[in-house]
Amino acid sequence: MTVCNSHQMTNSAKNSTSRSADSPWTEGRSLALARTIYGHLIQRGRLRQLQLLVVVEDCGSIARAASEVCMSQSAATQALAELEGLVGMRLFERHARGIRPTESGHALIAQAREVIVRLRQSAEQLAATKQGATKALRIGSIAAASHSLIAPVLADFYRVHPEVHIDLEEDTAARLLPLLIGGGLDALFCRSPQRLPADVVFNPLLEDDAVILAASSHPLSTMAALPIGALDGARWILPAPSIQLRELFESIVLGALPNASWFPLSTMSLAVLERLLQQPGAVMLLPRSISTSMIAGGRVRQLDVSLAAPLDPLGVVHSTERAPDLLRAFMSIARQRLGTKQR
Repeated sequence: MTVCNSHQMTNSAKNSTSRSADSPWTEGRSLALARTIYGHLIQRGRLRQLQLLVVVEDCGSIARAASEVCMSQSAATQALAELEGLVGMRLFERHARGIRPTESGHALIAQAREVIVRLRQSAEQLAATKQGATKALRIGSIAAASHSLIAPVLADFYRVHPEVHIDLEEDTAARLLPLLIGGGLDALFCRSPQRLPADVVFNPLLEDDAVILAASSHPLSTMAALPIGALDGARWILPAPSIQLRELFESIVLGALPNASWFPLSTMSLAVLERLLQQPGAVMLLPRSISTSMIAGGRVRQLDVSLAAPLDPLGVVHSTERAPDLLRAFMSIARQRLGTKQR
């Protein structure tokens, strides 16, 4: 029997504390493990395994997933076992209705989906090149910029450059900016970022602000000069989190209407937003740059509420060193349509 005295126990506790989750010792081990897993995936992993990983989660069954990707069940089972061996972790667990990803499985599957999307986009670019598109332009965009900056420019751009294949990816700026910095995008149309590397610039193209929308049938839709207090009792559609519009909602709307209620959902899907606005009493805060396309459909109206709700300008982020001529041509057409000057 080994007996530890209090001094030994204290030292042990100190060692344990010094090797907590936040310690450099633990972080070093985590980085070393990450490098090992990465090396295994690069050297021995296969794209087929990543595809299977995604399809198994979607199907909830190895047998159905194997059929989807034209593999035998035994081959699919072996491929997953090999992948689990490479990462040294269980990626799936059995339950009453089939199998589901473990926590580690969810983490890897999320990245595998992005890899597959990138491969599909690359295949589309290659196919377009083979079929006559001699050049390509890779653009990322937030929803507001897609509606107000990109969509109005495409027809004019293609009249001048019909041979160009444009790969447009819409997401949040937080997800797209690292792609741009890493060279995966030629440009990102978004709001003015807070910080950018020295070799990346933002060119503003369009001023923007927030407005309040409601269904055309809303009792307040035809009334003029409404105070925001008139919306007491309305049910709000929340802006998506982590965007500037959400900050305006919390400061302006909740500042004036601290007891405001809202739907338990946040989204920037225009189809979903328009349907939700048809609910009794529903209203929402939306960028003016997006609202115009919704109002044009006739089912939605802007409420005449005076707001001091400026948003950061919309524009384009690009590298100063590798901005392609096609991007400059696209930006030139955008400036002509929007009436903005070269910056």
